[in-house]
Amino acid sequence: MAAGKFEASKYTGVRFRCHKTRRHGVQPDKYYVIRYKVNGRLREEGLGWASQGWSPAKAHKIRSEVVANIKLGVGPQSLENFRAIKAEKERAKFVEQQARKTFSEAGEIYIEEYARNNKKSWKHDRTRFRMHLLPVLGKIALDDLTFQHIEDLKVTVAGKGLAKATVGQCLALTRQICNYSIQRGWLNGANPVKGVKFPRLNNRRLRYFSVEEEIAFFKLAAERGYTDCHDICLLSLYTGMRMGEIFALTRQDIDLVENRIIIKGEAGADDGPKSGVSRVAYITEKIRPMLAARIPELKSMEALLFPKPSGEARREIGQNFKTLIKHLGWNDGVSDRRLRFCAHCFRHTFASRLVAKCVPLPVVQKMMGHATIQTTMRYTHTHDDQCRNAAQLLL
Repeated sequence: MAAGKFEASKYTGVRFRCHKTRRHGVQPDKYYVIRYKVNGRLREEGLGWASQGWSPAKAHKIRSEVVANIKLGVGPQSLENFRAIKAEKERAKFVEQQARKTFSEAGEIYIEEYARNNKKSWKHDRTRFRMHLLPVLGKIALDDLTFQHIEDLKVTVAGKGLAKATVGQCLALTRQICNYSIQRGWLNGANPVKGVKFPRLNNRRLRYFSVEEEIAFFKLAAERGYTDCHDICLLSLYTGMRMGEIFALTRQDIDLVENRIIIKGEAGADDGPKSGVSRVAYITEKIRPMLAARIPELKSMEALLFPKPSGEARREIGQNFKTLIKHLGWNDGVSDRRLRFCAHCFRHTFASRLVAKCVPLPVVQKMMGHATIQTTMRYTHTHDDQCRNAAQLLL
């Protein structure tokens, strides 16, 4: 057999030629063509090399389909038609795959186009999405998401030792992204988070402190010269303000004439306090001297009341607070986070004392800046003496 010349195969209309030097296995590489007639005229079309997957049998199958289609007048009637149809199918498949967004793509769009413009907590969403959701769900196409995928996410996040609240927040964010995808037409069918059981939370903080503990804490803070820590905690205890709200206070928010503090937001927040509604805290004699002493030191109306030594806004109360609590030993041997003393306990004690003084819960709710009365009830306690007095009413 001469290399480079076409030879007939055992299949009708299928020919091949051998490459002069290139081998396919132990045999020379072979190039296949098919021949057939169209309107009495002979047509020859090249298929490809054996090294590309072609064989006489495969070539014969293609030729038989072309010949049959020519006789019937339907379908692809040449190899060129076959290739054009295949190319169109591949293009359509590519377009379909492009339209089938992955959870990663949908989540990024949700964060940047929806959450950023509609949620004050969008930065927290972005962090949870990238740290916890992406590693588990990121590469999965939205339409392929199942109940089991969401269960896997729940187990993975919980396995990191994170709080139940964080697990629930990750599930809620997943649900929000899927709902958004349904609205945008990216996800067909029901939300895969539907039916997934969220962790049951018990966030009711049980630790608040007595007058004796209050005296001990502020005395120690004064003795150690922890002035900022002392004043921040004092302000939280007697206004109920969150730490983030205190860190965001500026000179213009303090009105010593009307004895009011305007709470506009938290340090690092985009706008507004946590509940989304600005509120007022009231200056009492417990905190007025401290505020009156600090204000003259501020150089402008926009100056922060409690900046870091660098002048930047604080993000946490700092090491001095931890040192005080460690010295007092209030958290020694306490493993239940609800019973551990933290900076939030000042705010919690504020609410508890108001309730103990029979202040109506709607008033406490407004002073605390809670969106619902249920949240307020988590921060309050019913004291034994109140229960005892209530029982006496039945006598």
